[in-house]
Amino acid sequence: MVDNSQGHSAYPADALLVSRMNLNPGGSQALLRDGWYICNGQKITQSMVFPSDHPVSPNVAKGIKQVLNERGLWKAGLRLECKKPKCSIDATDCCARRLLSQQPDFLEQKSSVQEVIEAAGHLCIFLPKFHCELNFIEFFWGAVKKYLRDHCNYTFNTLKDNLPKALAAVDVKTI
Repeated sequence: MVDNSQGHSAYPADALLVSRMNLNPGGSQALLRDGWYICNGQKITQSMVFPSDHPVSPNVAKGIKQVLNERGLWKAGLRLECKKPKCSIDATDCCARRLLSQQPDFLEQKSSVQEVIEAAGHLCIFLPKFHCELNFIEFFWGAVKKYLRDHCNYTFNTLKDNLPKALAAVDVKTI
């Protein structure tokens, strides 16, 4: 179980995020991991980088337009982003960023924490936001802090000595 802090929602450097992509190839965009899409009932793996033998752009990030072209989703006149401050919540193809972000491989992108936990063979469950009373770790740290307060003489050395004792003193039932 993982609390829903902002730090736990960070993505890997190569994550499939349209916010890290330019409309056109190259530039300062990230090199993303391979994506995938379904075509005629078959799952197609799609590289997000041009191959090393590409005549124009070897080892360069493709960009949103190229990825949408390869998937058969690019439409003439499609803008990178909507003119409005934000896309409509129910829109799926109002702009290139929105269209690509709604593709299954981009929708299924997991955070770094979730990828690491699941790669180790565990199930990652995020606790609800703003409900610390449901978070078992809060009970643990509450008990540790109480122990430290009860055994405190306000010196750093005592804190260093007491911290391992405080961590060991918490009963599993408390958690």
